[in-house]
Amino acid sequence: MRMGENVIAPTAVQPGEVTQLLRLAEIGEPAAMDELMRRMYGSLRRLARAQLRHERGDCTMNPTELVNEAYLRLFHGGKLPDVADRGHLIGLAARAMRRVLIDSARRRHAQKRPCALDRTGITQLADNLAEQASPDELDDALRQLEALDPRQAKIVEMRFFVGLREEEIGAVLEISPRTVQREWRIARAWLRRELSAA
Repeated sequence: MRMGENVIAPTAVQPGEVTQLLRLAEIGEPAAMDELMRRMYGSLRRLARAQLRHERGDCTMNPTELVNEAYLRLFHGGKLPDVADRGHLIGLAARAMRRVLIDSARRRHAQKRPCALDRTGITQLADNLAEQASPDELDDALRQLEALDPRQAKIVEMRFFVGLREEEIGAVLEISPRTVQREWRIARAWLRRELSAA
């Protein structure tokens, strides 16, 4: 399914509906995937807009294109990835969008000056954490963090790449805002140390 601007406006998603649709899609219910994407489309567009806010002016991608590209990466070959619930799906979508933007920046950059760094959202986060970190180094560090502490990696993605507030992240991950704040501080310190060492 290739989504465009003329998609029907999504209806409000009730708690648990996305998880239920995911389970139906897993067992091959034909309409479940289309309904899931219809209901999630508004959230995915907001996520795409948040990701694009971190991009520099030479990025020509719009939110619809970013959602489409991320969708194709997430559901290549029509296969449903292993998704637990709505929060997990949002995290996977954020990661897919990040990869799309990194690849897009590399392509643009290769056409101009192959050796210089582009200022993608991931580079901006790197600048906040370590002075000379490249997008690839930060991406590697985030993958390592995910292996060590998946929840902290999700918090980094949701806070920086999605732009969610602590209360919103807590609601998605079912933890308190104070826990989100503490985990964010720990994750940020770990990333800064890793990137400084790199």
